[in-house]
Amino acid sequence: MFRKLVSNLAFSPALIGQLGFYAKRLKKEELTRRLGLIFTVLALVVQSFAVFQPPEAANASSNADFVRGGVTSVPDFLNNYDNSPKLKGLFSSLGITRAEIANARAETIGQQGYYNWSMTSLYSAAQGQKPYTFYQADGTSQTVYNRPMALTQEGGPTYPVFAGYSQAFGWFAIKKDCGNLVTKKQPRAEPQPESTCKNLSVVALDAQRFKFTAKSDVTGDARIQGYTFVIESLPDGNVVHRQRVASTEQSVTYQYERTKPGSYKVSVIVHTSLGDRTNNNCRATFKVKEVHVEQVTAVCSGLKIHKIGRTNIEMTGSATVNQATVRKYTFIIKNSKGKTVKTQVVTTNKLSAKTDAVSIETPDQYTARLTVTTSLGDKTDADCTGKFTITPVNVCSLNPELPASSPECQPCPTNPEIWYKDAACVPTECTGDECGGLIEQKTAVNLDQSSANAVSVLAKASDRISYTVTIENTGFTAVTQPIEEKLEDVLQYATVVDTGGGTFNNETQTLSWPAVEIKAGEKQSRTFMIRLASTIAATNTGTSDAASFDCTMTNTFGNSIDVKVDCPIQKVLVEQVVGELPTTGPRENLIFGGLLLSIVTYFYARTRQTGKEVRLIRRDINAGTI
Repeated sequence: MFRKLVSNLAFSPALIGQLGFYAKRLKKEELTRRLGLIFTVLALVVQSFAVFQPPEAANASSNADFVRGGVTSVPDFLNNYDNSPKLKGLFSSLGITRAEIANARAETIGQQGYYNWSMTSLYSAAQGQKPYTFYQADGTSQTVYNRPMALTQEGGPTYPVFAGYSQAFGWFAIKKDCGNLVTKKQPRAEPQPESTCKNLSVVALDAQRFKFTAKSDVTGDARIQGYTFVIESLPDGNVVHRQRVASTEQSVTYQYERTKPGSYKVSVIVHTSLGDRTNNNCRATFKVKEVHVEQVTAVCSGLKIHKIGRTNIEMTGSATVNQATVRKYTFIIKNSKGKTVKTQVVTTNKLSAKTDAVSIETPDQYTARLTVTTSLGDKTDADCTGKFTITPVNVCSLNPELPASSPECQPCPTNPEIWYKDAACVPTECTGDECGGLIEQKTAVNLDQSSANAVSVLAKASDRISYTVTIENTGFTAVTQPIEEKLEDVLQYATVVDTGGGTFNNETQTLSWPAVEIKAGEKQSRTFMIRLASTIAATNTGTSDAASFDCTMTNTFGNSIDVKVDCPIQKVLVEQVVGELPTTGPRENLIFGGLLLSIVTYFYARTRQTGKEVRLIRRDINAGTI
């Protein structure tokens, strides 16, 4: 329109009236666009608060968090670490130093092959959760929990973490949303103090010189204090030599030389904090020859396989050499069909080597073989072969012969790594050789839905649910045991209306009963009742703890009871829609805001420019130039 008026103005001066009308319209348009620009700038200022200070979810933190609310950087976590004796005690007990935490770098990880740690118990032993007890600097003990990360669904398929590496423990990470520790393996449970003389090997260095290697095993707080080697002549049994070697190691080597030919017996006594230990495995015979024969030997002397959880293993290999050198250790794992699935090579000249954790997901029976490369060539042996089994995910991790849901799938009270009926499981209170263990079991019924199994029905507002916890002593001696129920997850949707004679601690949200003596073969049960709220909370699912307000009341006492809750439809729909929305962050918001501001500014500037051109033309007309 403006171009048409200007081009025809020289031919029709009467159009000057329309040009004046157009100038008035431009002033109004300029005012409108100026207001639009002002409001756009104000809107972007408000939006900047959401970009640079994003809102926090109403359920962003949990009691399970190492750092409530999460951490934004490694220095942020270290600040919490420096002010928390509990965090210091945990990381120190695992061998993870502050410097190793400081070297952690940001990355993302998935759900498979990792273990997630928390301050509170969220799952059962049958699901793979294990307690870990450590001591703080003041000597008090604390317990945290770790379980497969695959049990947790929050955050989608990946999680932002700060990942690092510890010389003592291996790979570790710290989750940003909660500060919780993530590892690739579960630490071994602290075993009960025990000591034994494991074996004694003899290697002839020449006709008259011999190397004796004694090995011992200690667990728990037991300590090695030394070794004594005793040499006896055969067949008379006279002691011809005795030597004590001061050592606190689990393996010691002693060289002995004897010139008198004949047959001899060597035995070793291991001195430990639990007393002296020896057995038939720690005795051996050897012969002193008259002729000097120099012998160079190298053998693969052993392979140990240790399972870490259901799908991870570690392997340790050893070699014995005489005037030869070790170059590397090659660990090969084959499945039941003989196909190689994993190969681990450790290059070292030491007499033993240990692999990192090896993850194998496919259930099968596997064979591991160790080959030691030495200066005499590759060496392997029957002692350097072992077998292990990866069990299916739906079986008990403590006993593959049981399903995961079986109430028999219980850990040993003193060693959570083994089944409670394992021969090596001996409760603290038990002194006999044939002690059993305690079975913890729980059931729940919905009293307002025909007393149906609470797991099989959807719990509605105001429903009453009765829980019964049972402890059975399968051992042969009486055991004194307290009964304790952690109800934090249950009480997100309900309240305790009948404690069943127990004491409820509102601060810790724990229901407990005094310790009771449970005789051999006896069962003890306690029953309590909860009532769901009259209005089910629509609180969003937890950011750091996916089990928080997830429309499921989870409670563990031996086995886990998951009661589904009839949550408000708006909560379900909102969380479903939010999960389907595209993920945007500060970058996308700033780009959109910048484009919007550019467009509004352009139209405002164009209107001002056109108005200025109209004023110039009118001035020229009034001056008679046009």
